[in-house]
Amino acid sequence: MTLDFQNQDLDNRLSWGSKLGEAYGVKVNALSVDELFGLYERAGFLYPAKAARLLPYMDLVRENWRRLLQAGDSLLYVLTAGNEEKGGASIAVWRTTGRGWISQHLVSENNPLASRAVMLAGSAGAMLRGLDESHQNWFRPENRFPARVFGSMVQSIGESYASVRRHMYFALPRERTFEPNESVHIVPYGPSHQEGLCALAALVRGNIYVNSEELKHDVELQYVNDLYRGVGLRRTRQVWLAYRDSGDEPIGAVMAYRGPLGVNFSFIENRCDLLLHPAMPESDVPAVVRSLLNASRAAYADFELNDIPVIADQIAASALAGLGAEFLRNYCHGIWLQRGQSHFYGHVDHFYSRLLNRTAKHNIESSLTV
Repeated sequence: MTLDFQNQDLDNRLSWGSKLGEAYGVKVNALSVDELFGLYERAGFLYPAKAARLLPYMDLVRENWRRLLQAGDSLLYVLTAGNEEKGGASIAVWRTTGRGWISQHLVSENNPLASRAVMLAGSAGAMLRGLDESHQNWFRPENRFPARVFGSMVQSIGESYASVRRHMYFALPRERTFEPNESVHIVPYGPSHQEGLCALAALVRGNIYVNSEELKHDVELQYVNDLYRGVGLRRTRQVWLAYRDSGDEPIGAVMAYRGPLGVNFSFIENRCDLLLHPAMPESDVPAVVRSLLNASRAAYADFELNDIPVIADQIAASALAGLGAEFLRNYCHGIWLQRGQSHFYGHVDHFYSRLLNRTAKHNIESSLTV
């Protein structure tokens, strides 16, 4: 059973959770935080490198998730399917901007039917709710399953509504000090800088990034921060821009996100996005990187971790290493806009249909040879 998205009235949108239960057999926010984290552990979701960084803060992480779930489905909701006998599956979705959400932590106890259910229900829910303008996810390119399904989504959705870009993830020692370069002029963001910031971000990350991050509407995330404050948390974004001499256009920017620690197990909610103009001379990169990151340290003065999570591109890799940053892993950043949501749904459905058909064929062939 699926849903007819063209004929949904207001009552249907308000009862989107029950509709997903009827159509896909999924439940919304049915598990407690302890039960959900138990599923993550059973499914092996916390691989050693990730667990080592997360576990020292697990009590705080659990408390942050509990607070987020107090807001119903306005900040975080979790879709689950399956059962103890056949194995469960889950996906979590949290609010990153006013009308933007991040889908994450897709786990399955070897139950592709349940995994398919939560994936399709998540996309269907976004269409039913009518509250979303964009969705994002982050995945490691060497992780074959998400790389296959999400890495290929632009072909199905189209470049006008989706993008997948590869970045590098570094851990920058928070207490390390370094001097800015006097030849680089760093200014904190103000309304007069919005046009220049959007132009730089579009050049470096693309227009879909600009739209999904709502850089044209709420650079400092004031609206969504008010929602988070309702449960005693915060969601902010501080921005600094770099200029050369008397130039009017920024040559770089850093965007420091702050949010409840561990809402994403790789700390994406607290990432520091480093944007550098692609035409910048290689010789200028170290000075610009050092100056921008020195400014951004103010946003992490009360950060719980010893390292700042920095997302950057290859152009900044050498300069980051020179500042003592540790390269942790590559990440792919997937974005799809709401106007492409129906195509995303079809893409996921087609992917899982092929996967399930291959699984069924393999099971039949295996039974014939036993």
